[in-house]
Amino acid sequence: MAQNRDLLIFNATVRTVDARDSVAEAVLVSGGRIAAVGTDSQVRAAAAPDTELIDAGGRTVVPGFIDAHNHLSIAAFAPDSVDCSTPPLATLDEVLEAIEKHCRTLPAGQWVRGMGFHMSQIREQRNPTRHELDEVAPDNPFFLLDASCHAGYANSLALSEVGITAHSPQPWGGEIEKDDKGRPTGVLLEAASNPLHSASWNAYAERDWDRAVDLLHAKMSEYAAVGLTGVGDAMVTAKAAELYRRADAVGRLPLTVQQLHHGDHFFAMQDLRRHDIVEQLHEPHSDMLRGGTLKIYVDRAYPDGPALDQIHDGCTRHVGSSFYTKGEILDLAVRAGDLGVNTAIHAMGNCAVETVLDAYETVRGRKSSDSVLRIEHAFVAEPAQGARMADLGVDLVVNPGLGYGWGGFFSMWRGVNQPHLRVLPVRSMIDAGVRVSLASDHPCGTFSPLEIIWNAVARTDFQGAPVDAEEAITAAEALRAYTINAAHASDRAAEEGSIEVGKRANLAVLDRDIVNCPVADIRSAQVDMTFVDGRCVHERVM
Repeated sequence: MAQNRDLLIFNATVRTVDARDSVAEAVLVSGGRIAAVGTDSQVRAAAAPDTELIDAGGRTVVPGFIDAHNHLSIAAFAPDSVDCSTPPLATLDEVLEAIEKHCRTLPAGQWVRGMGFHMSQIREQRNPTRHELDEVAPDNPFFLLDASCHAGYANSLALSEVGITAHSPQPWGGEIEKDDKGRPTGVLLEAASNPLHSASWNAYAERDWDRAVDLLHAKMSEYAAVGLTGVGDAMVTAKAAELYRRADAVGRLPLTVQQLHHGDHFFAMQDLRRHDIVEQLHEPHSDMLRGGTLKIYVDRAYPDGPALDQIHDGCTRHVGSSFYTKGEILDLAVRAGDLGVNTAIHAMGNCAVETVLDAYETVRGRKSSDSVLRIEHAFVAEPAQGARMADLGVDLVVNPGLGYGWGGFFSMWRGVNQPHLRVLPVRSMIDAGVRVSLASDHPCGTFSPLEIIWNAVARTDFQGAPVDAEEAITAAEALRAYTINAAHASDRAAEEGSIEVGKRANLAVLDRDIVNCPVADIRSAQVDMTFVDGRCVHERVM
């Protein structure tokens, strides 16, 4: 829904993020679109007499931020889940106590999910066992989602509910951890966690669809408060797509949502021979709800890290695990391109990145050469891969915000004496001509664009240690990566991502100019107002 009156924001530093990075003083909004951009006098002259005026008082106006890789449909249920975040929780006992307190008053048999836990951040440096979770959640099936989303930890009731027993075979793409007697420990890696992901998420949503829509809307309001006007949900199951349709039907999507579809489960094997998946990808979109993008996972975080090619004594050694073979990725990418479907392929290590580039080279050589082709993450990649990525017109969606909490983890994955590999090589990719977008991967990390922009510029972890500091970028580059570049990656650059006449009036008003302020001040910058289609969806209480 667009605004009722025209709107003029003046006395501002308007960073348009157009092709010339033009800076203006004022912007006029009419009918939810940008009507004029320029000097105060130029834009005032174009305004109608009854236009609403906002004196920015020297503040900065930027295009609304677009988080092209977020897990909104997971994060939305955080208020009804157990907060097991580490930190602030520092020991396993504290985590178990939080679970016990939450479950104490719930009806027996009701599914419970925990979020935010990672064993690297607690004193014991281990995951909870099935028996420990049985003690604190004796009457409820309980699933603790790892902070990475690549693993989970279940109690006995939860395992029983989804039929995981000592006799269960190891699934495609994952591992059911078992003890020396062959009994499940409750630790489920990658695709082995699919039944628990789906059973717990579906229970939360289907328990009360109206409340689920309310929770989704509330989370998006939190996003609006940090200047986000668009978000890409990077793992939409069929059930999550139903939640989005319900929210859109009743006008409860305050931001534009792009769905990256992934079939039945979080890490499900993709199959484009299935008509229902193809139909979901081709489902008509609305102004606020978009689709048409296929999500594919290449490599795994557990048990041994992403797909990497390391060099030892002049010889290449492959380490890590993948979900698919190179041939399978090629087949999926080509089928998607031939169907006119955009792709977003998760590739964390340099070998996985190369696998995707091989597939995309074939896609670009076919009739579907105009598809949006994305690589997600590239946590440990080779700067040398940037030239090929740029030549193929591949959009790289990276998460420098994760370097703050996970930088040491990524460095461990890289290994020692691997100078050809960099952690989050953003500078190298931009210098190679790659169109780079910044994104959060929330709830794996913060969803604040300003915090993530600071991370991209400062390149330090939570202990203040540098994270491949030579890969730092400028604030101006980071702003572009969170706006117009993210719009390109979301296949919406023609309608948003920059402040230009005719585009959607998706704007954020900041309390300072993050391009010119000291680096440390970027982190403390505030979003005073956020507009979606010219309508104010957030105003900070001063």
